[in-house]
Amino acid sequence: MTAARDGIQGVVYVADLASMETFYAEVCGLGIVEQVAGQFTTLESTAVALSLVRVPEEIAAAYPVSSPPVRREAVAVKMSFPVESIAGARDAALATGGWLDGVETEWEFRGFRVCGGYDPEGNILSVREPLR
Repeated sequence: MTAARDGIQGVVYVADLASMETFYAEVCGLGIVEQVAGQFTTLESTAVALSLVRVPEEIAAAYPVSSPPVRREAVAVKMSFPVESIAGARDAALATGGWLDGVETEWEFRGFRVCGGYDPEGNILSVREPLR
């Protein structure tokens, strides 16, 4: 695999590092390339580099994650991840504590079918598959 380390790298600050690792690995097809237990994990594909950084306990306590998570819409940035199949990503998201919206919400943009959702901590994202 050619690493995406020379391109843009996203960073998400997280409360539960393990659940977020699982979500991004399963939903977005990213593989773990570096990690320091309890501190950070970097996942990559040929197109994406994403670091998950564990926030200190006092910050996590000040901004608790609800269960089930609440979608955090009031943000300035939304990452979009390439996937082979939105349907497969939708199943993986549900199985790992996140969510992808229903097929009726999907839209087409620049040669892709796109769907919005959120990770297990409510951070918004979208996934996109090539139009076939």
